[in-house]
Amino acid sequence: MTQNETMTAAEDLFEGQWFLHVPAPGMQGWPLQVAARELEGVSVRIITTDEVREVVSYARDRQVPLLRAYS
Repeated sequence: MTQNETMTAAEDLFEGQWFLHVPAPGMQGWPLQVAARELEGVSVRIITTDEVREVVSYARDRQVPLLRAYS
């Protein structure tokens, strides 16, 4: 897995896109793929393809590292 240096606002993630989910600064992150997203006021709810981390929620303007697609 190679991390792409590109960052995007959480509200701009789209279906099929890979991103690095880091729960809090200093914690280890893991790759997730967007299945869908729902904008909810000042937050965005991201439904992922991961069976364990099925849903994550961020502030809409939180910067999220994008990853290159991999399998």
